[in-house]
Amino acid sequence: MSDAPPALSRRTLIAGALTGGAALALASWPEAVAAGAPFVHGVASGDPLPDAVVLWTRVTPSAEAAPGSGVGPDVTVSWEVALDAGFGSIVRQGTTVASAASDHTVHVDVTGLQPATPYWYRFRALDATSRTGRTRTAPPAASTAPVRFGVVSCANYDWGWFVPYRFLAARTDLHAIVHLGDYVYEYAPGGVVAGYPKNPRNADPLHECTTLEDYRVRHGCYKLEQNLQDLHAAHPMIAVWDDHEIANDTWQDGAENHDPATEGDWATRASAGRRAFLEWLPIRHTDPDDWLRINRRLAFGKQVDLWMLDERRFRTRPPKSLLLGYGALGAASADPDASMIGDEQEHWLVSGLAASTARWKVLGNQVPFFPQVIGAQVPGQITDLLGPRLAAAFEAPLLQLYVEDWNGFLAQRQRIVDGLAGIDDVVILTGDVHQSYASEIPARPNRYLLDRRSVAVEYVTPGVASPSLQTMVNQVAPGVGNLLDAVLNANAALANPWIKYAEGFRTGCMVVDFASDRVQTDWFLVDKGTDPDSGIRWVASKQTRSGSARVTAATRPLS
Repeated sequence: MSDAPPALSRRTLIAGALTGGAALALASWPEAVAAGAPFVHGVASGDPLPDAVVLWTRVTPSAEAAPGSGVGPDVTVSWEVALDAGFGSIVRQGTTVASAASDHTVHVDVTGLQPATPYWYRFRALDATSRTGRTRTAPPAASTAPVRFGVVSCANYDWGWFVPYRFLAARTDLHAIVHLGDYVYEYAPGGVVAGYPKNPRNADPLHECTTLEDYRVRHGCYKLEQNLQDLHAAHPMIAVWDDHEIANDTWQDGAENHDPATEGDWATRASAGRRAFLEWLPIRHTDPDDWLRINRRLAFGKQVDLWMLDERRFRTRPPKSLLLGYGALGAASADPDASMIGDEQEHWLVSGLAASTARWKVLGNQVPFFPQVIGAQVPGQITDLLGPRLAAAFEAPLLQLYVEDWNGFLAQRQRIVDGLAGIDDVVILTGDVHQSYASEIPARPNRYLLDRRSVAVEYVTPGVASPSLQTMVNQVAPGVGNLLDAVLNANAALANPWIKYAEGFRTGCMVVDFASDRVQTDWFLVDKGTDPDSGIRWVASKQTRSGSARVTAATRPLS
């Protein structure tokens, strides 16, 4: 591991709140340290419980102790939690140690707190004090008060600006931020479709991440971004990884974007990416026998039980597709042994959903769950007339639109759907696809046209800064992306009638509110993702009434 600190370009932004000023454009890592030492990467909190929350920071003891450097002394760090921003009423305090072994990051699981309470926190080290963060504990078990999340996914630093983070950081009505993955991207500078999208800025290191040092540097670069720092300082985050924290289209034994001949052993790379993620995010470790376990459940009173899933670590190899996950025969996705989340996690999820007494059972789901097929299917009620043997041949769709998500794992998805029978009020929150969707989850896709049976609903957030396929195609061939979007929408209307809302172009985020009688989702989309000063505005709202498993229009945005 090199001792040389990575150079930061003049494009790098430092959160001015560290020094009380505006954001600064800095020429080098030493200047970054001078502006915010030793807490140059800000503060964060996460995984709120009614009586506890995880606090996070990173200490930089010297300019040489850059992320990924592996150098620098142990540092004693003190922390304080108070009921007020002025720290006149400190309720918890203590010390911990930041060391090079964990890239000088620290995690403190603060317990003994009161439920449904805002707290302020800060760190001290090396005669300096961090910026103040604000967090919030989860409501008590008996609470029936509404619960509201900001929902985000897919923040490619190179491809756009984190305008949705700025928007959510300014809100004061959120219980937590749910981050559904692709918190960082491993890519080297460049685009994926004929060199597009073009990069308005580049994240360090200026090559693809493959080693622990690389991933630590990448996380450190992201954490210098103003809007991301402000988001973490404003709200607790509940995060899970997807694929780009390691490599594109990750599965348990490899990835589409991993070449063992040039990039080394997959298990070593995967472990490095996951370790850096767990070092740099405020995540509570729930399993002492499995440090990498990230699937977990968090409760928010009687309103919400939230299951955060791990859809990469146990995933079997996805079916082959024609291009970037798009286009495949249905038979390729129907393997009964194929698995998105593994047998143990499937049992944990389905049994937990069945046992939950919360009004809303919510899945933090990385990749789209709802069916996406090409061409209309013959309704099952008609194929039943052919007899059981022939009817079974029509159960799976002939052509799949996309197989890198749950549509590549039809058997496990159907088992989960079957397990939802009789379980009311299941809501799936999803990222990954860089588009906005609202969909019902059909009990049987080939029967939905006639019976309209839905077992759950799914709300999909667009990318924070990662553009959709339609947007990238428009950059290569103006107007062709619009045509592609029209074709996809026509196919949705013809073959996927459970899709109730789709927007295929703009980056943004969701705000989701869970009340006793309904859940409502508002989409806020960015005017221009490559403009750091772009506006962001409300564009749509959908709701699901309790007991309905239906997506319907909401009368107005959340207030």
